[in-house]
Amino acid sequence: MRVNHKKYKTKSIKQTLNPAWNTHFDIKVSPKNTPTLLSFTVWDKDTFGRDFLGEVNIPFKNIFDRNNGGISDGVPRNYKDPNNLEAYFQLAKRSEKNNVSGELCLKFGIVEEHIGDVKRYADAWDVLNA
Repeated sequence: MRVNHKKYKTKSIKQTLNPAWNTHFDIKVSPKNTPTLLSFTVWDKDTFGRDFLGEVNIPFKNIFDRNNGGISDGVPRNYKDPNNLEAYFQLAKRSEKNNVSGELCLKFGIVEEHIGDVKRYADAWDVLNA
């Protein structure tokens, strides 16, 4: 995953066509430090290198769009909120020669010890994306 100029990596999952990384990345944001894009790239690692499997690019302002079960009906929520659903994103090609298929399951949320009011999160989100 890339956020602005910072790169985050998961461990390799071996011997499966349906890997589950179950990895969390905490990214601190503020009105002065708001990312523009989150980029996820999936690779198949093998003995002789790695093969590109696909990528997903999500504008930061849209990360909550799918956390309510639809395409654009989501709202900012606490990560632990039971109503904050994970979403599936279709892997995309980088070029026409890529053979890409599959989806990436992602979940975004605001990290706070106690689940707060959705309106408060929406107001804070508006400030971040102003």
